[in-house]
Amino acid sequence: MKLKTTLFLLFIINFTFAQTSEKITIPNGVVYNYVSDKINDKAKKIITESLSQKENFNLLDKNLMIGPTLWNRFKNIETLQEIPGKVVFHIDDMQVDGKMSQELDDSKKIWNEVRKEISNNYKIRKANEDELKYYWSTISFDIEEPLFILETAQHTYILNLLKKSMKLLWIDEFPLKKSYQNPIDNGTYETDGTFKKYRNGDEFYITDKGEKETKLENVILLSSDAELKANSSVEDISLIIDKTNKIFEELFKNSKKEGKIMVQFELGKKKNDIQFAVRDNLDLEIMKEFEKRVNAEKYPNSKKDTIKLQLIYKVNSYDDTE
Repeated sequence: MKLKTTLFLLFIINFTFAQTSEKITIPNGVVYNYVSDKINDKAKKIITESLSQKENFNLLDKNLMIGPTLWNRFKNIETLQEIPGKVVFHIDDMQVDGKMSQELDDSKKIWNEVRKEISNNYKIRKANEDELKYYWSTISFDIEEPLFILETAQHTYILNLLKKSMKLLWIDEFPLKKSYQNPIDNGTYETDGTFKKYRNGDEFYITDKGEKETKLENVILLSSDAELKANSSVEDISLIIDKTNKIFEELFKNSKKEGKIMVQFELGKKKNDIQFAVRDNLDLEIMKEFEKRVNAEKYPNSKKDTIKLQLIYKVNSYDDTE
């Protein structure tokens, strides 16, 4: 009877513990520490009150970090330009600017600018995988809750509070891009999530102008993950990139002119369509040969439905930062 009682108590303890924090999907390599629902609920309440009450700054302390994406938007606001404390974020091989407030009045200025962008139609939720990957790429410490996404129709803010003091430590914005204006077909592509870009096989969210060089700048997937998985494979996409890269490098490696090339692949079940666009002072004679050789190459077809992707190349040029 004593054994049964002990097992029953263990079951109650385990069940209670399992209910203490809402679990989310953590990307590989990201260190994420949960807190209890009680702490998270308290943090949500403080955020909500600080948004709705004009003179309520209980969320703030004198130290507040603005991450690179939000600061890229806020840096031209005159009242915020006066704040001392420039921060440089080292993300992979890039350096991008941020800002650190060291006075409570400056933290209030920052929060007031956020308030201006928030209507009554907002949502406070936990972060998804993409948002966690982005935040992880900008910080040098383990992620610890309370961490929330403050989501509006136009913006997706990242708010990280200190669990002991309940003060806002870090605020940034997820670089959400829900639409993409395609210069090749003049179409506007939209998504419920964000358009994903890849460089050197890795997804990236933020960029500086990089080096002035000749290489593949990035890959843009114009079809959803589900469409790509159903109609192609990682191996097929890699083959398309590798074949096109080889032609590009052979033809443009010694070119002296500057410019950008966009190659759009529309893979069909029976036929592939390839379109090209150029920008700036590109060597058009080399470009003609590039088009000829790419069009003559044999690329994989889709399994059923059409899928689209773009390869962006730079020739003696910097990366696009938008």
